[in-house]
Amino acid sequence: MILATHIIFASAVSSAARFSLPGAFLFGLVSHHLLDFIPHLDAGSSWSIKEMKAGTMPVRVRVLVFLDILASLGFLIWGFWGLKMSFPLLFWASLGAVLPDLVITGFPFFITRLRNWPILKRYEKFHYIFFRQSRPVSLQGHWIFGNLGTLSVVGFSLWLLLK
Repeated sequence: MILATHIIFASAVSSAARFSLPGAFLFGLVSHHLLDFIPHLDAGSSWSIKEMKAGTMPVRVRVLVFLDILASLGFLIWGFWGLKMSFPLLFWASLGAVLPDLVITGFPFFITRLRNWPILKRYEKFHYIFFRQSRPVSLQGHWIFGNLGTLSVVGFSLWLLLK
């Protein structure tokens, strides 16, 4: 899923359930892996494995990542100022929600020597146990399922926030 979906879901549930800050972080972390089971589209759906292994990020992926970051920041600003959500709660839920993708693709892409760290390689295998369950659906031309999965999660999260 795009980072915005992970952030919105973790923040909405953490706020509605009134989690403590460590609870919000842990929920964000665990929910990231659970949401990756749902068929979805993300920037990686248009990033070939060949390009990824070569360490090149095509323009189409950069644009999707940029839009994802803008959507994430837009939600966080709206959540804090518009919905009066706790900033520390938003921060910790969001950090937990995006940390798996930052560790797997974010930091190693920008700091290439991190790709060789044994602990990151083990975590990457763990992360992809969840991610690969839904990945083939996204790439086999069934984009509708990927969009429906993402929209369902965002819709449920917004319902939690606005009820």
